[in-house]
Amino acid sequence: MNRKKRNDRNHIVYEIVNTETGKSYIGITAAIGRRFHYSAKLRLQKHFSRARKENKNWALYNDMREYAQEVYDLFIVKVIRGKAAAHQYETKQLQMFHYELNSTH
Repeated sequence: MNRKKRNDRNHIVYEIVNTETGKSYIGITAAIGRRFHYSAKLRLQKHFSRARKENKNWALYNDMREYAQEVYDLFIVKVIRGKAAAHQYETKQLQMFHYELNSTH
């Protein structure tokens, strides 16, 4: 029996700030239950891991390769129900504010 994919899951809009340069990144990740900060922290760790292991020429990963993990602060901007709504909010934030570490693809 196939399970119906849930579309009402909580998503976290988070911001990563390099405290030395003031540059920032905004992103979204799925929440693990109601553990919002834990979920965002796991996503941050995944970014650090990918920056080390993958040769992506993305602004965030280039920045992470240049600075120590300790200079990055993580903030939860908003918790939003539904992936589409979270992506919509993130897009609006990207249009309103300048996030230097978000690569334009």
